[in-house]
Amino acid sequence: MKKFRNDNDEDDFEDIEVKATSAKQPEKDNRRLIKIILNIILIIAITKVGLGVFERYYFNEFYYKAPNLTGLSIEEAKKTISKSPLNIREMGEVYSDLPYGTVALQEPAEGTIVKRSRNMKVWVSKESPSVFLDDLVGMNYIEASSLLNKNGMKVGEVKKMRSDLPINQIIATSPKSGEPISRGQKFDFLISNGLE
Repeated sequence: MKKFRNDNDEDDFEDIEVKATSAKQPEKDNRRLIKIILNIILIIAITKVGLGVFERYYFNEFYYKAPNLTGLSIEEAKKTISKSPLNIREMGEVYSDLPYGTVALQEPAEGTIVKRSRNMKVWVSKESPSVFLDDLVGMNYIEASSLLNKNGMKVGEVKKMRSDLPINQIIATSPKSGEPISRGQKFDFLISNGLE
């Protein structure tokens, strides 16, 4: 006997297919949600690493503090600079209180923030030939300080003392007049403050 399929049987097959499809749907949604979350986490991680690399190479790594080279011999200064990404450039000689052949002046100054490969300009202390000055005692302080500057010396400490001598007249100097003096050396003065 032949069994014929009726219309109700067809509906049963459709119900089974719909039930199977609806069971797979939440599983697909869960997988899609997990993929989206993982992609977001990955994008955040890549962005954070990228910003860190950008900040390190374009902000922190290209800027340095200028070292202190003053007082070092030119060889020591070159050795110090060779340990950093900066360069050294000798600019000449200047008179200073520092020993001959040492760095007397640098540009930029110590602690200044500079870019990579910046030239550190240095001036070396010149050998200071001795100079003999006339006796400054009895001179006006302003005239004496002008004479010192003209001869490459500096004014050091200035003390005032009550005296019957005219105001600003030099009472004593250190070093004393007549002694050999090196260019760049400091001169200390004791000057009259009048009878105030």
